[in-house]
Amino acid sequence: LEYKSNFLSTQKIIEIPRLSITLATIQCALSLLRLWCVEMEVHDVSKQSEKSHKSHDTIFIGKVRQIIATVCLGPICFGVAFTWTSPVLPQLLEGNATNFSGTGLSVSDGSWVGSMVAIGELVASVPLGYLVGRYGAKICTLLLLVPMLIFTFIAIFLNDVYSLCIARFFSGMATGGICVVGPVYISEISQISFRGVLGSLFEMLIYVGMVFVSVIGAYLDYIKLTIIVGVLNLLIGLVFFYLPDSPTHLIKMNKREKAAKALRFYRHSNYEVDNDLDELYERIHKAERSERFTFETLKSRVVIRGLIATVGLTIFQQLSGIDGIAFYLVQIFQAAQTNIDDYTSAIIVAVAQFVSALIVLFIIEKANRKTFLHVSAIGMAVCLAAVGAFYQLKKNDIYFPGLNAIPIVGLVMHAFAYSVGLGPIPWIVNGECFAADVSGVANGIIMTVNVFVLFLITKISPIVMDSHGTEYVFYFYAICMVLCVVFVHFCVIETKGKSLHAIQLELSS
Repeated sequence: LEYKSNFLSTQKIIEIPRLSITLATIQCALSLLRLWCVEMEVHDVSKQSEKSHKSHDTIFIGKVRQIIATVCLGPICFGVAFTWTSPVLPQLLEGNATNFSGTGLSVSDGSWVGSMVAIGELVASVPLGYLVGRYGAKICTLLLLVPMLIFTFIAIFLNDVYSLCIARFFSGMATGGICVVGPVYISEISQISFRGVLGSLFEMLIYVGMVFVSVIGAYLDYIKLTIIVGVLNLLIGLVFFYLPDSPTHLIKMNKREKAAKALRFYRHSNYEVDNDLDELYERIHKAERSERFTFETLKSRVVIRGLIATVGLTIFQQLSGIDGIAFYLVQIFQAAQTNIDDYTSAIIVAVAQFVSALIVLFIIEKANRKTFLHVSAIGMAVCLAAVGAFYQLKKNDIYFPGLNAIPIVGLVMHAFAYSVGLGPIPWIVNGECFAADVSGVANGIIMTVNVFVLFLITKISPIVMDSHGTEYVFYFYAICMVLCVVFVHFCVIETKGKSLHAIQLELSS
C-alpha cells in the first residue's frame, strides 16, 4: 500500500471493497442483533417461572442494561488496542508513518512493539486480580482508563521505537485488566440463563474493536488512529461511571440497599430481591468466615481443578494463533502475495471474527460447552494446517487453480471455528469455576499465564516467519489444536446450565 503523495490514487483502488465490506458488516450485525433481541424477548415472555405481573418489557430492559454494562467493561477498547499493530506496524516497518522519527523499524523492533502489550498485561493481571476482589469491578474498570490514556499520549507525542514499546506496555496493562475484571463482573450481574450470552457478547465486542481498527487503520496514519482510540476510551468510561457496582461486591461491603438497587437495575424494577440478597449474603459471609483467602486456599481441590481447566483453556486459546495472527495480519497477507489487497484481506478476516462471534450469541446455550470446544479445536486444526500447506506449496513454486484463495478462506474459517468455542467459552468458564473469595486472584493467575504465552507467541512468530517461513508457525498452531481436543476431553468439566454452587460441588467431588 502506498502512502503520502500516492495515498489518494491508492485509495481509489481499495476504497470500494473496504467500504462494501464495512457496510455489509453493519447490515449483517444489525439484522442479527434485531433477530437476537426478538428471540430473547420471546424467551422471556414464554418463561413459566416469571410471575404474571412482570411484563416482558421490564425484563427485557434489565437484559439490555446487562448488555450495556458488558460493553462498558471495555472489550471494544481491548480489541482496538490489541490489534493496533496490525495496520500500524506495516507503516512503521516501511518507514512510511507520518510524524515518526526514523527511517523504519526492523523486524526485531516490530516484534518488540507487538509483544510489549503482553508484558504490560503480565504486570497488571495479578495485582488487579487482588484489587477487583477488594474494591470491586467498577472502580478497577475506571482505573484502567489511566494506562490507556497514557498509551494514547505517548504514542501521539513521543514517536520513536522505545516510546512505542513503553506505550504498548501501558496499553497491555489496560487490556490485561479488562480480561481480569470482565469475567468476574459479568458472572456477578447476570442470571444463569443469560451468563453464556454475555460471555459470548464480551468476546464478540473484542472483534468489534478489531474490525474498527482494521477499517480505520486502512485509511488513517497511526497518529490519527491513536487519537480515535483515546476518545473511544473516554466515552465508554464515562458511560460506565454511571452504572452500579455488582450486587456481590456491594453485599461484601455490607451495602444491602445499594445491592438491592443494583439487582433491580440489572433485572427489572419489580424484581423480588430478598431471596437473592439473602443467598448472596450467606454465600459470601460463609466463605469469609471459613475460607478467607490465603495462599493455602489455592491448594484446595476445588481451586486446583478449576485452575487446571481454566489455565489450560487460556493457554490453548493463545496457541490457537488467534492473537499471533491478529497482531501481524497485514504482514501475513503480504507474505502470501495473493492478488487481494493486504489491508482488505485483513479487514475481511476481522469482519469474519466479528460476524461469527455475533452468530454464536444464538447458539451458545444450545449445546454443551465441551461440545463447542471440541468442534472449535478440530475446525481450527484443519484450517491452520491448510494455510500452512499453502505457504509450503508457495515456497516450492507449486501452483494450482484456487491456491491463492486458501489464506483468506482458511483464516476466515479459522475465525469462525475460534468464535464457536475457544473464543467465548474460556471467558465464561473463568467466571464460573471460582468462589467469590478466590475469583479475583484466580483470574489474575489465569491472565498471567495467558499473557506469558501471548508474549512468547507475538515475540517469536514474526521472527520465525521472517527467518524460516510462515508455514512452520501455522503447522505449530495446528498441532496445538489437536492437543487441545485431548485436554478438553479429560480436564474440563461441563458447566452449562449449572449454578456457581453446583459447579463448586462438582469440582470438589
